Amino acid sequence: MTPRLPPPDAGHYRRPPGVPERPSVGAVVLRPDAAGWQVAVVVEPGPYQQLPKGGLEAGETPEAALHRELREEAGLQAVRLVKHLGTLERLNYVKTKWQVTRYFLGVTLESEPAAPLEPGFRLEWHPLVACPPLFWPEQAALVAQVATDLQRGGIQDL
Repeated sequence: MTPRLPPPDAGHYRRPPGVPERPSVGAVVLRPDAAGWQVAVVVEPGPYQQLPKGGLEAGETPEAALHRELREEAGLQAVRLVKHLGTLERLNYVKTKWQVTRYFLGVTLESEPAAPLEPGFRLEWHPLVACPPLFWPEQAALVAQVATDLQRGGIQDL
């Protein structure tokens, strides 16, 4: 059995001098369910539950990179991006790059996504209002904010 990594600490949220920036994208992906909305959670080898995300490749737009990452990590191929949720910054887990991640809200009707292309990754769907603890705390806060905004009617075009 693989030992579990300790959770991120406060040092992951302070940028040390000289650490290079890595632009990336991520998403809160929702799909409708009879009981409400479900949220996509990617489980990486380990297992570590988090939102689908990843870095931009040379020449990619954020939207193109996000669609690629959704296919690679979650097997999702038909996600409509609804809005930009904001940009969150932190160090990667090993503290070698400063992640600048643009998060989007996406919606899909996919009930049987393809298998993720990344070995060891898998997709889980959870009720939005009962999302499991995510490895990165800022992602959990983002999911909670989306749930609150939806409850208050603050998100349109779903």
